[in-house]
Order: sequence, then C-alpha cells, then structure tokens
Amino acid sequence: MPEGPRRRRGLKWLAAASLAVLAFVAAANLYLIATARGATVSGVQEAPARPYAIVLGNRVLAGGVPSMELAARLQTALALHKAGRADKLVVSGLTAGDYDEPHAMAAWLEARGVSPANIVLDPGGRRTAATMAGSVALGVRSALVVSQGYHLPRALYFARRAGIDAVGVPAPSRSTGWLFGVKGFIRETTARAEAPLEVALRGVR
Repeated sequence: MPEGPRRRRGLKWLAAASLAVLAFVAAANLYLIATARGATVSGVQEAPARPYAIVLGNRVLAGGVPSMELAARLQTALALHKAGRADKLVVSGLTAGDYDEPHAMAAWLEARGVSPANIVLDPGGRRTAATMAGSVALGVRSALVVSQGYHLPRALYFARRAGIDAVGVPAPSRSTGWLFGVKGFIRETTARAEAPLEVALRGVR
C-alpha cells in the first residue's frame, strides 16, 4: 500500500480510537455522577444517622498538620459526630514511613474532644478503593462518606461495590486558584473513568 493511503488509514484509526476513549470517559463520569446524586446529602443536618462516618484521607503537612482539604473533611466529620449522625469515625489514609495520615487525622479529632474509643484507624487507605475495602474489613456495612463533592461520586461507587450502604456528605473545598481547579478537574475526570475498569479488573481492594 502506498505511503499516503496508509497514513490516512492510520490517522482515521487514531481518530476513531480517540473518540471511543473520550466517549467512554464521558459515559463513566456521567454514570458515577448520576448515581451519586441520589445518595448525597447537602450537608450535616440532612445526613441520616449511621453507625460510622468514613473520612477519606488527604495530604498531611509537616508536623502532622492536615492540609486545607483534609481539615475540611475532618471538620465535617466532627460536626456529624457532635450532631449524633455518626457514632464512630473511620479515619483512613496513606501511611509510608514517617508519613501517617490516619494518626494525624485521629490526633486532630481527639484534640477537639472526640474520644479515642470512637475513632477507628485504617492505615491502608492508599487509594479510595482500598479505604472502602479496609472499612468493610473493619466491620463497616452502613456509613456516611465524607469528602469533597468532586470526590464523592467515585468514593460512593467504590463503597457500593464493596458492599457498604453509603451516603455522601460533602466537605467544603478549601483550595483555590484556577490552576488547582483545572488540575483537579482533569485528575478527577480521569479517575472516575478508571473506577469501573479497576472494579472490573481487580475488584475493590
């Protein structure tokens, strides 16, 4: 086959493959967002009472200080606990050497009056799916899930697939700036598209 027709054929194949990928990404995002909408409340006062609230980890700064996003999640979880919406708080996040999200989260909650008996540590929450699998291993079957609104569709998807009757409670988003917004949109859009593939290939673990 001459070089010209071969190149055009290759470009057509590439365009078709790109459109298929974009269509899958859009469909996965629409599905996760649509299914999460009915399982997400607008705030603490609208949340049903559940035995647990699962607080998803985020970056911890030097000295064990939660980042703004994580602090917002912890404040929301604290409000749920004080309002009687969640008896126990599961703090789940990444641990790697001296870096320890769950213990920093627990320390933040204890400093604000939450009894250590009502805090459940999950040190295996390196990914959202791992947090849900770890929560099930700890005996969680019904829970509120606390994270920022952009993260809840994916978190609730993994929670349901793990067997948790979950309701999302959005925490405020504290990070600002257009660059953060663009990066966050791209990251979360891609992660939502990956979620069904991850469950299909490896389950929730």
